[in-house]
Amino acid sequence: MRSIYLLTILLAGGLFFTGCRPEGFEQIGTANDNLTAISGAWKLTRVTQTDFESQRKGFPYAVEDITTLFNYTSLQLTLTLNAGAPGNFTINNGTAPPITSITSGSWNVDDLKTPKAITLKNGAVTEVMTLGGYPNTINSKLKVKVTRSDVESNKVLIVYDYEFSR
Repeated sequence: MRSIYLLTILLAGGLFFTGCRPEGFEQIGTANDNLTAISGAWKLTRVTQTDFESQRKGFPYAVEDITTLFNYTSLQLTLTLNAGAPGNFTINNGTAPPITSITSGSWNVDDLKTPKAITLKNGAVTEVMTLGGYPNTINSKLKVKVTRSDVESNKVLIVYDYEFSR
């Protein structure tokens, strides 16, 4: 009787584990074209500044929304494509302080299908912006992050989070 009971448990366990194989899922719809989503004319709608040293020490006000403090909403970023690949960019600062040291040139990404960083370049000068997400039908915002570090120690000092809308 005991052997029948053990055999039943083994068979049930075997059926349970063989029935739990991962299945392949078909893609729903077409894949996002992230470069096309990133490209276009963008107006800066929000700027958040994070002081890493203040945050590390637990000080209040380590993270501040500085959008209206410096009229950042007048700034516009335009990223163009050239035959489906990154092309040129322009930044019109308007009355806002510059968010990069360059205002025009070429742009590139670290990965054409799933970019994580945008590199702006003009001659020998480059600026890197980390992507915070791709614009899509649910969230139409372009979010990028620019990190400012100490030149000597490479210690992160300030991080700016920029949010753009079309």
